[in-house]
Amino acid sequence: MEALTWTLKHAADPSSTTVYLIHVFPEIHYIPSPLGKLPKSQVSSQQVETYMAQETGKRRELLHKFLDKCSAANVKFDTMLIESDMIARAILDLIPILNITTLVLGTTKSNLRKLMSGKGSGIADQILQAAPDGCEIKIICQGNQVMMDQAIHSLSPRLNDDPTTTQSMQHQQQRNNNEAFSCICFKPKFSSSS
Repeated sequence: MEALTWTLKHAADPSSTTVYLIHVFPEIHYIPSPLGKLPKSQVSSQQVETYMAQETGKRRELLHKFLDKCSAANVKFDTMLIESDMIARAILDLIPILNITTLVLGTTKSNLRKLMSGKGSGIADQILQAAPDGCEIKIICQGNQVMMDQAIHSLSPRLNDDPTTTQSMQHQQQRNNNEAFSCICFKPKFSSSS
């Protein structure tokens, strides 16, 4: 919610911005039953359908407060629910499809420490390392934007030695500040074990 609040305050222009709320949840491989969790292939299609409907209801409930916040801010928004065990890859795959020019990711303090030390292997790390050039990544922790120069330097020391890369990144950042698309991403609240 802090990442969305930051985006609505700093990056969303109600006249030209579309905010995409992306929720990536784990693939469902097992269905709960009175006998315990069973592989999807071993239960009836009706059991799978019932369980999927329950999970969809939980996701709608989770998204409701995010949708309300976007409505109150009068911005255009859309939601993307993606079933994938590879969260970062699913988000990265959407960047060119949705023409996302600014991707806003929320993170925790502990994940931020790992990210800044260059020892992280979380979602933000994977996205920072693989995002296309036309997409600016903004990391939000406790409602504040993390200085990306520090994160980029700690992740990719080789960039520090190339002044043309730094100039290119500054030019890209300036260009991205004038673009019209934003995106909010957040980790799933439900796992296949719940």
